[in-house]
Amino acid sequence: MNIKIFECLNEKYVFDVNKNKIIKITNDTYQELAEKKNKEAEYKSAEIARLKSAGYLSDIRPEIIEHPATPFVEDILNNNLQKLCLQVTQNCNFRCKYCVYSGEYENRGHSNKVMSWEIAKKSIDFMIAHSKNSESMNVGFYGGEPLLHFDLIKKCMEYLEESVQGKELTYNMTTNASLLSEDIVEEILKRKFKLTISIDGPKEIQDRNRVLASGKGSYDIVYNNIRSLCEKYPDLKTIINYSMVFDQRYEFSKIEDFVINENALFEGTQIMGNLVNDNYKKGKNEWSDQFAEEWEYSKFKYMLFLLEKVSAKYNSKIMRNSYMSLIDIIKNTRKEYPNLSLKDHPSGQCVPGDVRLFISVDGDFFPCEKVSETSNVMNIGNIDKGFDFDKIRYILNVGKISEEECKNCFVFRNCEICSSMCDAGNGNEELSKAMKIVRCKSEKYKFVNQLKTLIVLKKYGFNIDKFLFDATYNNV
Repeated sequence: MNIKIFECLNEKYVFDVNKNKIIKITNDTYQELAEKKNKEAEYKSAEIARLKSAGYLSDIRPEIIEHPATPFVEDILNNNLQKLCLQVTQNCNFRCKYCVYSGEYENRGHSNKVMSWEIAKKSIDFMIAHSKNSESMNVGFYGGEPLLHFDLIKKCMEYLEESVQGKELTYNMTTNASLLSEDIVEEILKRKFKLTISIDGPKEIQDRNRVLASGKGSYDIVYNNIRSLCEKYPDLKTIINYSMVFDQRYEFSKIEDFVINENALFEGTQIMGNLVNDNYKKGKNEWSDQFAEEWEYSKFKYMLFLLEKVSAKYNSKIMRNSYMSLIDIIKNTRKEYPNLSLKDHPSGQCVPGDVRLFISVDGDFFPCEKVSETSNVMNIGNIDKGFDFDKIRYILNVGKISEEECKNCFVFRNCEICSSMCDAGNGNEELSKAMKIVRCKSEKYKFVNQLKTLIVLKKYGFNIDKFLFDATYNNV
């Protein structure tokens, strides 16, 4: 049977992979399923018979691992591009210690390279030519620090607006906000622009890692600049999101208190919080006991908030992201699914370049900005030659490098592994099966914990519809 059995709160459950459903079962049924795992077994339980007659507990598994988009890759990328991410520069006026450009990662490093107008214009023309079926177009600006070259950004926006009619045009950018000025704010407020500002917490937290090129802490210049610009331009706050990186070596509670107490800064905004990225990192991330304790306690408090056991004032919105993948699982378990196809692929991989085509300062194509620029396998083309569809199909079918393991995996419909997690980033032409197997183990562990958390939330009255649509939930 294509199932996963587990226990939670002294009760027994089975997760049906084909149906993508969690079913509570009796102790006897649990014991019988645990003892008779092969599909030839004869089951005595009446409950098993009822579930089978309702279409559950099927033996169906994919026989071939192949992404369903494989035959359509060329059509998708030739006609449906919607998002472009331009690497404006590899330079930055900060030297954040955990940054992918810091020298601690295999995939990037600081340089003085700047995207030329010729490459930027070709990139926009490429997007226009490959977006015939798209009703909207989005261009993101990436660095380094993109505001070092706002003149190029402005030129790109004006060129796109002159060249495109009948499509919604939107823009986004991640910035450290130190160079954000009144002139820049006035330009972006003319457009549909989403601004993500990087700030890590109060002064002592921010100044540990997010330092200027001179080595001086950045908190004062960033905080004061954001506050003064939002006061002068109230509409600015409506387009801001914040990005926080949590260094697992230090206190977490101070970051949470900062978000709760700085209501003037964060009210009405979203916060995307992430732990220090370990993908392509040369060494392992370190966790302090204090951070681990405070992190888990904050997650627990947020669960109590979701269950309406404690008020919003005891929680910060930075824990919301930690629950979003769980919310996706809840939404997906509400849907009706057909059985897995005989030719199918785990869920984690998108069509490379379709979600957000990343173009480097040199005009090389990558699936998105998260992958390694030093990896041959992740280089999926360039601005002069176009897409390398053979590489794209290879990356798309990342499940093939561990085909037998994927066929029998209970996380098949809920996998979050993509090709970047299987790439050593050292110039290799192939993805790493060894790296993927390591990720698979952690993915299985995480998913079982998510199933258990889901059961706890449901048992004690969590209202997912209120979470999705109620402003009280969404603002925390």
